[in-house]
Order: sequence, then C-alpha cells, then structure tokens
Amino acid sequence: MSNTAEVITGTTDRAGSAPISPAFRKLVVASSLGSVIEHYDFFIYAFTAPIVFDRFFFPRMDSTASMLAVYATFAVGFVARPLGGMVFGHYGDLLGRKAMLTITFVLMGIASFLIGCLPSYDSIGLLAPVALVTLRFVQGFAFGGEYMNAVSLTLENAPSARRGFFASFVNASGPIGVILASGFIALLGFVSTPQDFAQWVWRVPFVLSLVLVVLGTYIRLQVDESTLFKAAQASAARPKAPLLAVVRSWKKSVLFGCLANMAHSTFQYMSTVFVLGYAVKTLGMAQSNVTFGTMVANLLEMCMVPLVASYSDRFGRRPFIALGILLAAAWYPIYFQLVATKDPTLLIMGLLVSIGIIHALMFAPEAAFTAELFPTEVRVSGSSLGKQLGIILGGGIAPLVGTALMGSSGSFTPVILYFEVIAACAFVGILFAPENAKRAL
Repeated sequence: MSNTAEVITGTTDRAGSAPISPAFRKLVVASSLGSVIEHYDFFIYAFTAPIVFDRFFFPRMDSTASMLAVYATFAVGFVARPLGGMVFGHYGDLLGRKAMLTITFVLMGIASFLIGCLPSYDSIGLLAPVALVTLRFVQGFAFGGEYMNAVSLTLENAPSARRGFFASFVNASGPIGVILASGFIALLGFVSTPQDFAQWVWRVPFVLSLVLVVLGTYIRLQVDESTLFKAAQASAARPKAPLLAVVRSWKKSVLFGCLANMAHSTFQYMSTVFVLGYAVKTLGMAQSNVTFGTMVANLLEMCMVPLVASYSDRFGRRPFIALGILLAAAWYPIYFQLVATKDPTLLIMGLLVSIGIIHALMFAPEAAFTAELFPTEVRVSGSSLGKQLGIILGGGIAPLVGTALMGSSGSFTPVILYFEVIAACAFVGILFAPENAKRAL
C-alpha cells in the first residue's frame, strides 16, 4: 500500500498523530456539510409543523386532533427512515457510499422545496394533507439513507486512533443544521406577524432548500470513495445481499444500535419538538422563545460533540452513552417542571442542559459506536438498520405519544414514565454491547 493510502486509511496512525491528508479533510467537510443541509431540511419541518400545519392542512379537526395529525405526519418521516436505511444501506455496501450520498441529498432537497410550494386544505381539499404526507415520506426515506453512508465514508478513511472524533463531525454538523433551521424560523417569527407567518412566511425556509442542495451536491461530487470499501468490494467473500447477511448473522448488533439510538432520539425529540408544540399551543409561550432556546442549545451541543467523541477514542463509547442515559432519566422530571413555569429563561436553561450537555453525551459517540458494530462489507446496511429502527421507535413517535399521553391525563407524569422505560431498556443494552473503540476495522 502506498504512503498516501496509509495516511488516508490511518494504517500508520496507531497513536493518532499521523498527518491528515487534504483528500481526507475534503471528505470530512463534504460529509459534514451534507449532514448540515439534510438536518436543516428535516428540522424546518419539525419547527414549522407544530405551529402552522394544524390549521393549514387539518382545519376540520379540533385542537388536540389536529396536533395529533401534525405529529402523525411528523412520524411518517421516521417510518420511512428504516426503509431508506435498508435500501441505501444495501446499495451503499454494494455500489459505494459516495453514490448513495448524492442521491439521498437530492431527494431530500427536492421534497423540502415542494413542501414549501404546497397549497392549503382550503385550496385543494384532501390532496393537501396527502401530498404533505407523501413528501414527508420522501424526506424520511432520503434521511434514513444519508446518515450511516456519511458516517461509514468518514470512519473508514479516518486515522484508526481518532475514528470516534472524525465520525462525530457528521453528528456535530447535525446541530448546525438544527441551529440554521431554528434560528431561521425564530428570525422569521420576529420580523413577521403571526398571521403572515401562518399564511406564507413559513414557506421561505423550505423553498431555500433548493439553493442548498445545488451547493451541497457540487461539494459531495468532489470526494473519493472509501478505501476500505474498495478493498471489500474486491473480496470474493463479500455478500451479494448485505442486508440479508445482517438479518442472518448480526441481529445482536442491530439490537444494540437500535437501543442506543432509541434512547437519545426519544430524549431529543421530546425535549424539542414535543415541548415546542406544548409550550406554544398549550402554555401560550412565544414561538421565538422555544426556537431560540433550541438554537442556543444546539450551538452548545455542536461544540460538545467532538470533545466528548475525542474522549471516547481514549475511554470507549459505552461509558459516555451509559452516563448520558442515566443523566437523562434523572433530569427529565426536572426539565418538565421548568417548562411548566412558562418562564422563557428557565425554558432556555432547560434546553441547554437537555440538548447541549445530556444529549451530547449520548449522541457524540453514537456514530462510531453504531458503525463499529459491523464489518466493512455490511457496515452501512447493518448500522442503518439499527439506527433507523431505534429512531422510529424512539424520536419518530415520541411527540405523537407525548401529545396523546398529555391529552388523556393532563399530566407530565405518563410522559416522563414513558421515557424512563425507554432509558432503562437502553441502559441494559449498552451494558451488554461490545466495546469496539480499539478494535481494528
């Protein structure tokens, strides 16, 4: 193997001190920027839907029913994510990570743009919510195929002793997308009236997705394929059906990935999307307070993720994920009490702790943890399946379940208990999961 290839793959970097090649730097930027834009696309829906879509697409329902319908369309995107993960994971292991990243990126951007162009229920009747659900499905399908292809492409080219750190850039760039989405929504809320925002201003961030897609596609086309994938592709032992191989031989790894992602995604989406809808619709708080708090919290998380991930390269992935789960379970009752005060300052403080610190502990090592559960020839298929199943069972249905529990009980207690059960299951799973931080890929 050439010296250049050794630097790119990290085979000469047992101490994490080998120089980083320009090609690898470009790859990290391309993977991370794509994650920024895809998270922006996905989360402008999350931050707009609880505020606008109940009256815009479901005007014939009462308040609770329309919010349940909004969260159901939100959940559709998560239902599609495992399907996207399976399809694009399968072909990512067969044809390459780079090609799949380009396809998923374009799909996400076009779907977001078209959501911003949709007429209301009053204009075209049932076709409006049907089109919304369809485009939300496409969003989720693309998003499900994006993440683990990006993580695998980065991880497989990273220096061996710093895999967690560099893989975490994909995770750290996710909060940037959330910051852009929440910040943009907050800004539009400041400069427009609630009536204008509900009528047409909400469309602006969706329509701008098209510009971001053109930029991101150009950048992603400039990077090379994973070196480890090329080696696996030349192997005669490579499975012809990677997803089938995962189902047959890697069930425990899928379960471990599922539980870890179920815990962090439930905590994230209940702390942000569910709280956004509850604070604005039920407590009457200003939309801008919640979106601003979410933006600041994600700014903190963006800084925390690489820091925590770098320590996970030294001490392992499992200790940080387990600590995050324990802190989340202890913090959740306190967080909802802060929300109930209707005090914007306390709400923002709660979001800072929830997302900026506790979620970061679970989220930072997750990229490397999930990808390292599988060998190169089935890495994207297996890790995508585990991750996306965890997210649909966790964050995807969390706002819907939270709204239903609050609507039936009028209390936070069932919502808190719901998360505590998920946290307990995930914690036990992490205790039994293998620690692969030091294992060669």
